[in-house]
Amino acid sequence: MRYFLDMNLPVYFCMQMGHPLEKKAKLFIRNKKDSFFLLCDYIVSRNLPRWLKRQKVVLFEFNQKIQNQAYNLFSSEQSKILFSKDKIFTNRLILNYNQSKNKKQFIENINKIFNLLQARISYFIKIYIDEVVIPESEIVFELRSCLFTWLRNDSDARTIASAIQEHKNKKLTIITADKKDWTKELLEEAHNDIELLKEYPSLPKIEYLQNYNPE
Repeated sequence: MRYFLDMNLPVYFCMQMGHPLEKKAKLFIRNKKDSFFLLCDYIVSRNLPRWLKRQKVVLFEFNQKIQNQAYNLFSSEQSKILFSKDKIFTNRLILNYNQSKNKKQFIENINKIFNLLQARISYFIKIYIDEVVIPESEIVFELRSCLFTWLRNDSDARTIASAIQEHKNKKLTIITADKKDWTKELLEEAHNDIELLKEYPSLPKIEYLQNYNPE
C-alpha cells in the first residue's frame, strides 16, 4: 500500500502532549511493514518548517508568561506569525502549568518536548518516509485553485493537489486526521471541471487516522 501522509501524521507522531491521536499516529507509522510512505514536497520544504517556527514562538510565549505573570501574551513581534489554534494551544499549556503540582518538572518537560521537535521531525522523515513527491513548483495551478475554492485553505489545497497528481503517476491512499475538510466529496469537486476530469479521471481514496486499528 502506498500512503500519502497529511502533515498531521508527522506532527502527531513527533509531539508528546498526550493527545489521543499521538498514540494512533505512532501505531500507524511503526506498523508500516511493507507499506510505502509518501510526503509531498510542499509539506517537507514549506509547511513543516513553518509549523516548527511557530512552535518555537509558542514555547517563547509560554516561558515569558510563566516567568512574568504581568507579561501580555502574544505581545511580541514574533508572535504575529501564530495562528489562532497556536494561541489556543499556548493558553492551554499555561492553564495546565497553573494546575500542575510540580511546576518545575512541568516547565522542564515542556521545554524538552519543544526543543526536540526539529530533531524528531528530521528523524521521522529520514526513517519512515520512502519518497518525497511532487515538487512544489509542479503543483498544477488549476487543480489547486479548484480545491481552494471549496477549502479556503491554501495549505490544504496544495497538499491535496499534490496527492491527486501523485495518484495519477501511481495509485495511492491518503491518510489524514482531518475528517472535517479532507473528504471524498471535496476530491470529487475536481471532477466538476471537465478538463480536470480528463486529466485526473481517478481520485485517491481517503482513510482517517481516527479509524486506524492495528491488526
